[in-house]
Amino acid sequence: MKKCLLGFLYTFLFLVVGCFISTLLYYFNILNDKANTIFLYIIIILASIIGSVKFSRHLKYRGIINGLIFYFICAILFIISSVIIFKSHFGIKNLVYYLVMLLSSVLGGIIGKNKEEIDE
Repeated sequence: MKKCLLGFLYTFLFLVVGCFISTLLYYFNILNDKANTIFLYIIIILASIIGSVKFSRHLKYRGIINGLIFYFICAILFIISSVIIFKSHFGIKNLVYYLVMLLSSVLGGIIGKNKEEIDE
């Protein structure tokens, strides 16, 4: 159980550090609005892949199933936090965001499971 939570910790830490770097770059006018949005999407994709790889290395299910489990847990946490903390509404833009997160989580789950099989 402890090893499975490590994937969520990696995701959270990567998101915090990535968003901090994005904030600094935006604050000092190195990134404009569009580049900052793209940079944040890249951070989310990488965080989902890294967390899903770490998560799926310790489970016995297939990589796709591990990625889906990781995605649903993260999506529920993100939706709850965005509705409660940020009071945002769910729209088409959010649907694209969660679809990209789904694909990257499943990809990370497959990579993590295959990496585990290679290491053995």
